[in-house]
Amino acid sequence: MKKMVVVILTLIIVFTSSMSFARTDTDATNVIAETLVLRPLGIGALIFGSAFYVLSLPMALITDSEKDVREVLVIEPYEYVFERSMGDIGSGL
Repeated sequence: MKKMVVVILTLIIVFTSSMSFARTDTDATNVIAETLVLRPLGIGALIFGSAFYVLSLPMALITDSEKDVREVLVIEPYEYVFERSMGDIGSGL
């Protein structure tokens, strides 16, 4: 059992640390993935986030956390879809 935990933790460390060495430059594959998959998902996140923002607004106003809720549900998806350059997959949602 102890060996299994050590193996799992080692694999987690190896696979998560290798992400820092991934390429970050813009290429055609990133732009295609961005156009076909990521931007439409970002638009969906913006639409659903805006709807949930409106639903959660009364509670957010009561708890004085309206700015935080707006930042997470509306501003971040908007910036992801409309202010990020095409192919910049590294700075995701």
